[in-house]
Amino acid sequence: MKMKAVCRWKEHVALILIFCISFNATSSLTGLQVCSLCGGSVLNGSTVGHFCSLSAGWIHRRCCLRNDSTSDSERIIGLDLSNCSLTHVENLQEASEVLMIDLSLNPIVNISDDVFRGFFYLNYIILPDDIVCPGGNTSWQKVEVKQGNRICEGQKNMCNQTGQFSNNCPENSLCAPYGPGFYECSCAENYHGYKCLREGGFPALQVFGPLAASTLVMSFLLWVTQRRIAKALSHH
Repeated sequence: MKMKAVCRWKEHVALILIFCISFNATSSLTGLQVCSLCGGSVLNGSTVGHFCSLSAGWIHRRCCLRNDSTSDSERIIGLDLSNCSLTHVENLQEASEVLMIDLSLNPIVNISDDVFRGFFYLNYIILPDDIVCPGGNTSWQKVEVKQGNRICEGQKNMCNQTGQFSNNCPENSLCAPYGPGFYECSCAENYHGYKCLREGGFPALQVFGPLAASTLVMSFLLWVTQRRIAKALSHH
C-alpha cells in the first residue's frame, strides 16, 4: 500500500510539472503579436515552412520559432504573412532577428525602409513584384522577379561597400550593419563624445556625480518644505 501511495504522489508531481512547463511556454508565445497579424498558420509546403523544417524550427501560427542558444527564449527565424490582405506593413520589431519573411500575395501599397531598420539578420524576403526591395537593389546580393513575386536575397553589409556609406562614420568609430540599406556608427574603445573625438574612458563620475548630488539636495529641500507645510496646517 505504501508503494502505491508513493507512486501516485510521484505521478501527481510529474503532472504538475508538465502543466507548469506547458503553461509557461504558452504564456511566452501569447506575447508574440506579430505571429497573429493574420489568421491561419505556416503551411509545411510554403517557402517559410520548408525553411523552418530545414532549420530545426517549429511552427507557431504565422511564425517559425527556434530556441535561442544564448538565452532561454524563443527566436523568430521565419515570418509568413503571405495572402493576409495587408495594404500596409508597419511594426514588425518583434521579429527583428528574423532570417526570412514572406509578404507575397498582399495588396501592399508601399513599405517604408524604416520598417526593417535593425533587421541585420534578414537574408531573404518575398514581396509583391511591384514593391521595391528594402534599401533598394544595391542592398541585396540578388534581386529577381519570379512568378509574380520580387525576391530579395542576401542582405549586403553596407559597411563593407566602397563609397560614401563606409566613410560616413567619423574617425575613431566603428561601422556596423543595421538592416537593409542601414548602418550605425559606434565609438571605438577608449573614445567617446561628439563624433568620438574625446579619448579615454567615459567620465561617469564627473558627469553623473554632480547630477546625483543636486538631485539629493533638491529632494531634501522638498522634504523639508513639505514638513514645514504639514506642521503649519496641523497647527491651524
